[in-house]
Amino acid sequence: MNTPAIVFTAPRTAALLEIALPEPGPNDLVVRTAVSGISVGTERWALLDRRPEMRFPQVPGYLGVGVVERGAANFRVGDRIFFTNARLAEPYASNSWMSAHVGRAVVSTAIGQDWPPYVCKIPDRVDNVSAAMLGLAAVAVQGTDMLRVTSKHTALILGLGVIGQCAAQVLRAKGARVTGVDLDASRVDLARQHSVDDAVALVAGAIVPQLAAVMPKGGYDIVVDTTSSAAVLQQLDELVAARGQILLQGYYPGLTPLSLDRLHGKRPTVSIACSLDLSSHECAQRLLVGGQLRLRPLVTRIARPAEAPDVYAQILERPGEFLGIVFDWTGVLG
Repeated sequence: MNTPAIVFTAPRTAALLEIALPEPGPNDLVVRTAVSGISVGTERWALLDRRPEMRFPQVPGYLGVGVVERGAANFRVGDRIFFTNARLAEPYASNSWMSAHVGRAVVSTAIGQDWPPYVCKIPDRVDNVSAAMLGLAAVAVQGTDMLRVTSKHTALILGLGVIGQCAAQVLRAKGARVTGVDLDASRVDLARQHSVDDAVALVAGAIVPQLAAVMPKGGYDIVVDTTSSAAVLQQLDELVAARGQILLQGYYPGLTPLSLDRLHGKRPTVSIACSLDLSSHECAQRLLVGGQLRLRPLVTRIARPAEAPDVYAQILERPGEFLGIVFDWTGVLG
């Protein structure tokens, strides 16, 4: 059985190829993919060859949504599901833990509750595009679960990509008053509409003076970084309140300079977030169905899989032109 798949064939190179799928086993689903979302940060680092656990060629993506064509376990034909990855044949199987950008997926149900990987049903009221973004909301849930959040807390989100916007929405659902900042004015506008209480478009440089109108005296109780920027991290001590909380929600390859001496006097709790799991996904589902998460407005480009070379060029070279991106696989299999 073959399927079209998006493949990172080499650093900075993406293509739509036909690849072979493994024979399904007794615990495997066969799923016809409807959409697959891009995790821009993770896939960008992988495409740049900055994820040491991944090699080329690889099939990226961990935000798959599709309809079951062959059931197994508690999943039946016709069920709509979210899946983090698909079983692949070599040379792709051992090169990456990602593999959701495929037209047809062989998905194992013989898996645990923690990443990697998981598969779950999608509520009827959730549209496919929002369902794809639920995986990124689950990443945000996983991170914010590391924090103590009350209705008295103020929070600052540094970077308003999809993860940042989701983290803001989750923190607001937990009762915090949230400020979001970004260098991109369009992301700030979206956040102001859907994700935060206050939003500020920044220019490069010192952040605190630009927050003068909204920043609490003494700093924020919670500061969440999604930028992975050393220049931003160097300012955390000025942004966080005494005995506040810092969540590093980005991905930080290599050595990242951080001025611990300046943070020392603030005595913050610092958490480093990573990944997602079934329980965080189920929480994100509940928030979405309950109206506390708004994910569809965060998707600003829906592309055909054949557009993959341009989509990933945009991610590498023109990041200000999009927020969330989803591939629509409808009709690709004929």
